[in-house]
This record gives sequence, C-alpha cells and structure tokens, in this order.
Amino acid sequence: MDKPNVILIVLDTLRKDYSSGIEHKLIRDFGFTGYENAIAPSPWTIPSHASMFTGLYPIYHGVHEGKRRKVPDVKFKEDGTYLHEILDSLGYTTYLFTANFFIGPDFGIKGFSEFHDTLKPLIEDQDREKLSRVLKKYQPKNGLELVKALMKEKKFVLPFKVLWRIISRYGEGWPKDKGAKVTNKLLKELNFKAPSYIFINLMEVHEPYSLFEGFTDAPVVNRLLGQEPELVEKWRKGYPEQVKYLEKRLVEMLNILQEKGILENSITIVTSDHGQLLGEYGGKLGHGVFLHDELLRVPFLIRLPNKEPPHEENGYISLARIKPMISSTVQGNEFNLTSEYAIVESFGTHYPYPNLTEDKTELVQEIEKYRIKIYHREGTAIFSVDDWRFEEVNAENEEKFRNIAKKLIVKHISLFAGKGVAK
Repeated sequence: MDKPNVILIVLDTLRKDYSSGIEHKLIRDFGFTGYENAIAPSPWTIPSHASMFTGLYPIYHGVHEGKRRKVPDVKFKEDGTYLHEILDSLGYTTYLFTANFFIGPDFGIKGFSEFHDTLKPLIEDQDREKLSRVLKKYQPKNGLELVKALMKEKKFVLPFKVLWRIISRYGEGWPKDKGAKVTNKLLKELNFKAPSYIFINLMEVHEPYSLFEGFTDAPVVNRLLGQEPELVEKWRKGYPEQVKYLEKRLVEMLNILQEKGILENSITIVTSDHGQLLGEYGGKLGHGVFLHDELLRVPFLIRLPNKEPPHEENGYISLARIKPMISSTVQGNEFNLTSEYAIVESFGTHYPYPNLTEDKTELVQEIEKYRIKIYHREGTAIFSVDDWRFEEVNAENEEKFRNIAKKLIVKHISLFAGKGVAK
C-alpha cells in the first residue's frame, strides 16, 4: 500500500481548558478523535517540540534550558533520529511551515525538504532594546506618541522602521493573525509530493494580544514573577479571542488540505506544545518554568486514514509519544498511545535576566531548579531534584503515591546517568 501522508499541527500555547470549541469542530466536521489526558513534557516551546520530534523526555534529548544555558543557546540537535529525518529516510518529502522563530534553521531545524517562515520578526533584535527603553520611559498610548518619544530620544531612523512594520503588519491582521493567513495561502499554492510530511506551527494564541506588547521581551521575567498586574485583564480578554480566531483559520486550513486530497490519506495530529498562565497563582503570566496544569495539559486530536485511532486507556499521553506513534503507524504496526504515567521537566527560566534588582534576582534563583512533575493514575506530584524533596503531592493515598512517584523519578534519573535502574 502507498504510505500515508503525515500532518502534525501544533497550536502553539493553547491550553486544554480553552480548546473545547476547536475540539468540537474537528471531531464533528473532520472526523477527529479527541483525547483527554495529553501532557506536554515541558512548559515551553523548544524542549516540548524536541520531545515530539525525538520521542524522548527533555533530560534525554538535552534540548532544554539550564542555569547557564538560556535562549538563544538552547537549540535542536538533528542527529538522524528526529521524526522528519526518519520520514525523509522512508521516502517522504518533508515540509515545515512555522510562525515560531524557535522552530527553524536559526535554532537547529534544518533537515526539512522545504522550509516556510510564515511570520517575519516584528522588529529586529538590534532595535528591540532601544525601543524597549523608550517604551518604558514614555509609555506611549498610540503610534503618534511613540514616534514623538523616539524623536525626543534622537532615534531618527527607528520611527520610520517601526511605523513601516506597524503599518505592514497591522494591514495583514497582526497581532490577531500571526502567520495563519500566510500558511493557508502557501498550502493552497503548493503541490505536495506524495508521501508528504507536513509540520505546521501556528502562533495565533501566543502573546502579544495587543499592538504595543509585541515590541519588547523585557517583561518576560516580570510576568513569570507575577509583577505585571496591568496585563492580567488584557490577557484574560485577549487569549479567548485569539482562540476563536485560531479556530476559524484552522478549519480553513483543514478544508484546504481536504480539497487538495491530502487529508483523506493522512495520519493527522493536532495538539499544542504547552499552555499559558493568565494571571493564576499570584498574577503569573506566560509560560515556562512552572509545572501547573494550565501549562501542561494540552488538546490532542488524531485522524487516521481508513481506521480507528488508538483507544484511550486509563492513563496519560505524553507528547513524547508522537514520534513513535507516527513511526509505528506509517510502517503498519500497532502502537499503544496511552501509558500509566507521563513526566514533565523544568530546569529553570529559559530567557536570560540581566540587570535585575537584588530582590528580583533572589526570586528568579529560587525557580532555577531541576523539577519533575509526575502525572500518574494514582495522582500527581512535583519533585525538586535539586533539593531532593517533594514540593507538591495530590493523591487519595498520599503516602503510597509518594513511594510510587519516588521510584519513577529515581528510575528516570538513573537511566539518564547510565547507572541502570535504581532499586
């Protein structure tokens, strides 16, 4: 039989509890099967995608943050075992459509047959810091005020560059649209070679949710520490609006693939790489570092050609199971998608934080630890490996579950260390 196409669509930053409208549409109109207990292996983009591509947890694939390793030094390490490399070796033409600059050549993803960048940077890195200082000093309320502020600071070229980007992006629907329109246009125009592997990352649900938010990354640490209270209501309003917009574009995308005759003979998975905090837990905003359900529980939908998707057992689906599931299905083998437990790992913040005040530095250093979260049939637990203690346990029989979780964590770490399975 001809090999099926493979379509993997990542709805970046979409948390499970906001995905019901999208899931309902895909199940009703396109025949997808939805799953309840899908868990992201990391609370941010790069390690989570690396787990999808390799079938490994972050500590094993090594593509993750650390105390001394931050963006832009966290990069993919293609070694012939990534999903797109495996499918390429099986005769697939591989296509990458990404609105996320983390998922592309600059961060190590170079092995696709075709690469399509669907969202150019709003502002170049060299201009970002200058603009951030001006925004903080003058706090402009509109484009005209921003231009005046830049002129006062003698940034004579920057206003024209910024205005041009605002006009061009706003005309394209930004910040509501973050590349979905371009993606759909490309999907319509391209003639895909069979068998195809199509990977798509859509950023519509990712911040920014308003015009001036998108010019600086400076508040990232402040958001994670719950120190940007004025943004909470804006994000709580903007996030669901973005989800609705994403639903519209995703349905359009699947219709395009269906009209082109690709969807029918495809293994299609729609999921997310992580969620988003919207002011929970003391006003925290964004993603990364923390191991809350709002960051780790994600939607997961599958559509298979001419067969029923795997049955959902009583357990969890780690996104790390995507690669082996696709590899097995492509080769006609059965695969058990659900397992007894899923693991999530965080190694600290993924962005550097220079020039912080002493009190803020202390707060950040407290979260710069290797932590593991276990999702298990018997309960959940968060364990600080650095301190070698449980920080949170939720189970009917807490003492029993501590023993279960401790054994799984020790096994997980010991296998990585090459010392065998600890007793």
